[in-house]
Amino acid sequence: MAIAGFAPPRAVWCEAAPRAAGGRGKREYGIVGMPSDVDARRYYRIAYQRLEDGELMLGKLDRPKGAVYLTGYAVECILKSLLLATTPRSERGEVLRLFRGAGAHDIIWLKSQLAARGVVVPPGVASELAYVATWSVELRYEPGAGDRDEARRFLRASRAVVAWADGRM
Repeated sequence: MAIAGFAPPRAVWCEAAPRAAGGRGKREYGIVGMPSDVDARRYYRIAYQRLEDGELMLGKLDRPKGAVYLTGYAVECILKSLLLATTPRSERGEVLRLFRGAGAHDIIWLKSQLAARGVVVPPGVASELAYVATWSVELRYEPGAGDRDEARRFLRASRAVVAWADGRM
């Protein structure tokens, strides 16, 4: 049965994380992961939708600040998906409740929650995550188009974090 607005996992070319980031350091063809937990799967799907939205916003509409804003949500959602995927079923309800507060948009907080569950971010990805952690939902209140080069850098860092987190599920 098809789910509206959802494309199932498919074989795609994936840019593997560089060796320094704990990956194999090469392009490979494979199936993109999909968490088994329903809530983790929802955040996973949203992450990829927001990543695509951000890329379209920059590439087609030339709206750098909007691209960064949407792509920041992609990173937030993939980290939430990974957090749920690495949390015992009995504790997932509590984790979902923690996602309701303003602090749940904080990339550093999400990283610390992952670390508490034994998920270690490799150095190469950690530097990209630190860059992305400058993102805030408050960006929605900042006027102006934004800087294209900064947006491109943010999208590159975000793709690296999403690819790493996806590979952990």
